[in-house]
Amino acid sequence: MKQIGMMIDLNRCIGCRTCVVACRNHHELFDHQTAETENIPYYLRVDTRVQGAFPDLTMDTWIRPCQHCLQPGCSDACPEGAISKDPETGVVRIDEEKCTGCQAEAGSYPAEKVKTAPCTATCPAHLNVQGYVNMAALGNFDEALKLIKKENPFPAVCGRVCHHPCEEACSRGEKDSPVAINAIKRLIADLDLDPETRYVPQVKAAKDQHVAVVGAGPAGLTCAYNLAREGYGVTVFEQLPVAGGMMAVGIPAYRLPNDILDAEIQVIKDMGVNIRTNVALGDDITIDSLKADGYDALFIASGLQLTGRLNVLGENLPGVYSSLDILKDAALGNPVELGNRTIVIGGSNAAVDAALTAKRLGADQVSLVCLEQREEMPAWEHEINDALEEGIEILNGLGPMRFMEENGRLAGVEFQRCTGVFDDEGKFAPTYDDCQLTSMDADAAIVSIALVGEREFAEDGGIALTSVGRLWADPMTLQTRLDWVFAGGDSVHGSTSVIEAIASGKQAAVSIDRYLCGMDMKPFEEKDWTMAEKVFREQYDKSGCVEIPRLDPAEREGNFNELEQTLTQEMAMAEAKRCLNCGCACMQSCPFGVIQFDGKAGVSHKCNFCYDLITSGKKPVCAEVCLTDALTVGETELLKQQAESKGLTIIEELSRAAHLYVK
Repeated sequence: MKQIGMMIDLNRCIGCRTCVVACRNHHELFDHQTAETENIPYYLRVDTRVQGAFPDLTMDTWIRPCQHCLQPGCSDACPEGAISKDPETGVVRIDEEKCTGCQAEAGSYPAEKVKTAPCTATCPAHLNVQGYVNMAALGNFDEALKLIKKENPFPAVCGRVCHHPCEEACSRGEKDSPVAINAIKRLIADLDLDPETRYVPQVKAAKDQHVAVVGAGPAGLTCAYNLAREGYGVTVFEQLPVAGGMMAVGIPAYRLPNDILDAEIQVIKDMGVNIRTNVALGDDITIDSLKADGYDALFIASGLQLTGRLNVLGENLPGVYSSLDILKDAALGNPVELGNRTIVIGGSNAAVDAALTAKRLGADQVSLVCLEQREEMPAWEHEINDALEEGIEILNGLGPMRFMEENGRLAGVEFQRCTGVFDDEGKFAPTYDDCQLTSMDADAAIVSIALVGEREFAEDGGIALTSVGRLWADPMTLQTRLDWVFAGGDSVHGSTSVIEAIASGKQAAVSIDRYLCGMDMKPFEEKDWTMAEKVFREQYDKSGCVEIPRLDPAEREGNFNELEQTLTQEMAMAEAKRCLNCGCACMQSCPFGVIQFDGKAGVSHKCNFCYDLITSGKKPVCAEVCLTDALTVGETELLKQQAESKGLTIIEELSRAAHLYVK
């Protein structure tokens, strides 16, 4: 297939806008007398958002047409199948007969449709949620999965353990209840678990550079996934005996079964990523040794592997455990003896998971004791409800004062009343009343407080640390002060969720790719995630939210069977139809922001390179009328050769799609 592109010589362009006027007139898109420019589209636009990006140019504007990408995200995202790539020319076109503007009402909400749907804006990894939900509504589950996997290699994992901020922001929640986005994503991903039919993303031609990743958790594996897709050789080093990081040893099997995680990790292996377990940074490998081994870049996503200390009397007694150790032993099948009476100290999700795990490991009585009052607990509400359903006693406002000893091992815990957890600035600074004491007998105590990371390798390798002991990295690029070393995930940001770690790994992959290509590390333009607000309409599916199947509490006793169950295809389709389609899925998927919305017609528009002209051997009108011959149209590879023969510099950030911008 040919790939037609446009070369724009920024030294010739004078910003006269003649091409824009010709474009509007040719396509009859713009009424100069009555139209409002924000409501009626035009294919070409003069862009002023990149002023200062090209300091050697005298002009302050440049023409911004559609890129006609080699792998167009807009086509993947369109739930109606209205966008396609022409096999003869490579032109990406919108069929206006099929386009519905994502259920837009003609003449309504044009300014809101161009904004981002709240679900996508609030997702840390910015998945095109509206796109895959709409595909699910139509039963296009295979295409929905491919759209998700453009951004997230772990949809089946996230469908089970994500705290789904997308649902909290869902506009449907203002009418009745949010769309069950996470449950829909889980069904989409679970349909792909069969190893015989599993989708493995296409990998580009192999590059010469090799990247090392330390840590096989969600951040490290996401980085590896994205770099492998770009053709880099990637090796992941993990100190645990299994891949997955905290997904494997920090999340109990009743929330995330091992076979689900293993299946999604296998896809990453099938893409060519080499994962080596039982290899620790600082012991088995070092930053210097990786450099000597020929790696061109390094991403450190080592996470947080150690439990902090309470620094109270008796903390080292036999019978006192960390939640991390209990969860890890349970995940790896190591024997755990807790006795009948177990106390879990902490109010986080990990503490709740430790309490529910202790119950499944045979403890008859389990109490969760934390500093925070009920409304202050950091654990997610649904996890707390799970604990209460299973008979876990929750005691709030108590802090451990000492672990009591009898015959050389733990016999109980003495607590003091916590009068406040945070100071006036919201910082963690607990205060106590040691005159109000509470003693509790216990055979075992599980401490679940903040995790910390191992840092000796950083000091030995020249990696800077922050004031709180985390790895320092540039917040935009994740590059450390060693230019070839990048860091992210929990080792940089502290304890975060799986989806936030995935976002960090995705961010690192982009930066490493730019670094290895010799590009500017900081892009000159950032995506605008402004959320759509006024999206309500009179006609919409008024069905109530689906009820997600769950095991009855009695069925959970003594086993790690999965607590929540997967929707049926029919349930997922019905739930997906509740989506209000806040924005246009194609516009949300376009990395260049060039797809436009026609407020009068209620459909999307984009440049089609004047398809009617180029297929008859003519030029697009913009190139035809250009006063300075700044626009050249032709096959992309030929345009590259032409630019190089003239000694022009290709701006890589933009030429990686289809168009070439030269100076």
